[in-house]
Amino acid sequence: MFKRVLAALLWFYAGWYGGALLADFLGVSLLLGPIIGAAVAALVAGDPRHLIWWAIRPDEPTPASAASQGTAADPA
Repeated sequence: MFKRVLAALLWFYAGWYGGALLADFLGVSLLLGPIIGAAVAALVAGDPRHLIWWAIRPDEPTPASAASQGTAADPA
């Protein structure tokens, strides 16, 4: 959870900087920076498609636990 919060903060800052740079380049309001930063941070922290923060579900056995239970294929 700590990595997720830290990543969200860093992406917020990077998005704010990039959004402010883009806003200055396009000549629009500098409020675009924090808006883009908040959107990027929310996507990174929330990760709706589980592309960044994936976890093994409790019902799925890990490869190590399957081998220790004897369910792995026997190379005999």
